[in-house]
This record gives sequence, C-alpha cells and structure tokens, in this order.
Amino acid sequence: MSIFKKSIPQRKGLRLLLGAVLLAGTFFSACTGVRVSPISTLATEEHQVGKFVWFDLYTDDMEAIVPFYQELFGWSFESVHFGSRQVKTIFLDGVPIATAVLSLPLDKRFKESRWLGYISVEDVDQASKIIEENKGSLRVRPKNLPDRGRVAVATDPEGALFGLLSSTHGDPVDTGFSENRWMGSELWTTNLNAALSFYGKIAEYEHRRVGIGTEADYLLLEKNSIPLAGIVTITWENVKPDWLPYIAVSNVVEMVKKAEKLGGKILVGPDTEMPNGRIAIIADPAGAIFAIQELTLGKGEEQ
Repeated sequence: MSIFKKSIPQRKGLRLLLGAVLLAGTFFSACTGVRVSPISTLATEEHQVGKFVWFDLYTDDMEAIVPFYQELFGWSFESVHFGSRQVKTIFLDGVPIATAVLSLPLDKRFKESRWLGYISVEDVDQASKIIEENKGSLRVRPKNLPDRGRVAVATDPEGALFGLLSSTHGDPVDTGFSENRWMGSELWTTNLNAALSFYGKIAEYEHRRVGIGTEADYLLLEKNSIPLAGIVTITWENVKPDWLPYIAVSNVVEMVKKAEKLGGKILVGPDTEMPNGRIAIIADPAGAIFAIQELTLGKGEEQ
C-alpha cells in the first residue's frame, strides 16, 4: 500500500463510493446472538490498537465473488447459516481472515458491494463516544457478537466508513506481510490534517509524513514505528473519501491479468516503473473495490 512509499497513480474518474452503510446495520441486527467465527484461532488476549484486524465483504452477488477470490487469492469460503441470509467465513490456509455477507438490496442509491475494515480498539464504547464528539457518525452502535467481540460501524466527518472491534479473545498475532493476506488500509481524504486529528483521538496513532513523488501528501499511521495504516490527500476528480483495503501479492502484473479473466475490473493498473512495489486497484465482479501491492520485486523480473 502507499505506506510502503509507492507512487500514487494520477487517474481521473476513479470512483471510491461510500456504500453499505444501510447494509452494515441489517447485518449486525441479524447477527445478534448468532455465532460468527472469532478473528483469531489463538486466544492472544492482546489488542493491537489502531491496526485493521478484520474485514467484511458486503456483496449482492455471492455466486460471482466466491470463485473470483478463490481463484485469485486461494481463499476458501465456509457457510454460516442463519435465517434466510447467507454469510460465509473466508479462510486462507485454514486461518479466518474475513466474512462475506450477501446483502439484499435496500436502497438503490447506495452501491451494494464493498469491503469494510475494522480498527482494533480496547474499548468500542469509548471510541464511539470520541467519534460522535468529533463530528463523526455511528451507523451501527456498539453491540456484542458472540465469539467475535464488541463492534460498531462509523463514518468520519467526511463520510469514510470504517468499523471498530474489540475482539473477545484478542487480535491475531502480527506475523508481518505475506502473500494473499491483508496489508492494511489506506484512507483517501480531502483534509489530511483533520483526518489525522480525528483518527489520532480514536487510536492515539503516531504519525510520519513521507514523500511519494506526487502532488499527494501522505501520512503513515504507526505504533512503535510499525506502519498500521496510511492517509493520502485526494487530488483526483470524482473520488470520495473512503478507506481502501490492500492485499499483498507476489506479482501484481500477473494478478491483474488473472483478475480480469475472472471477471474483475481494473480501475488503476500497475505502473511497471515504480521502484518500491507495484500496485493496482481492482473491483471484484460485484463491484467491491480493493487494492493489491507487490511485496518485493525479484531479481531479473521486469521493471
């Protein structure tokens, strides 16, 4: 992601649309009292405050997205049945990494498919109070999900959607970045300093400004000098503030070709001249947007 000093591509017309605000509410209402998977297979009892530790995929086409992610990243999907809704836990190598939720159409004004990332906090209720005191809004008020923990969903003052999570058994052990796993999330904002102030009050981030070789300013959000997320200033047309999740891959160029064959849409293609890791932004077959970034460039690989 940009926290690894990538060069942000200058593309006009890329749309990161706020969506699933209503969908998130119906999902959590349905999930109350329902057993969903914990976010870690080990009871660590530790919270990595400020890190994005879980992701939900809200989709209006489960049949299309399951084979897409299975073939692209090697993820597996295990069904969770309750009522008439369809929910699947997503695994990589037997480890839970996300949840996919079939979202029934509620409002045609909103995009029906999107990824939603959850920031780890020790106290969801306190963090929710801070959000409301600083011009953010709660879309789903704090509630408990059995085995998962206490959760809430909010928007920041510019409307960017994110979740809060205090996991019941602790967060997964941080083992660094590896192929086909989450790298974190990046906030696209029109006001870098205001975003830093808002999220800093929630998770008490350290921050560091880095140069990325473009007109866009960039901030790293860190704890103990470890990057946890990034904030970039939007300089493009038709781009709304939102959080963009990143997935690590071994070869961005090959993954882009594969994603297209599987029905994905490439919104921003890889720049082969980038020295510090290629990136691409992709919409899955149902329209949910995510980014991929190359971990390293091997010797002899095309530059």
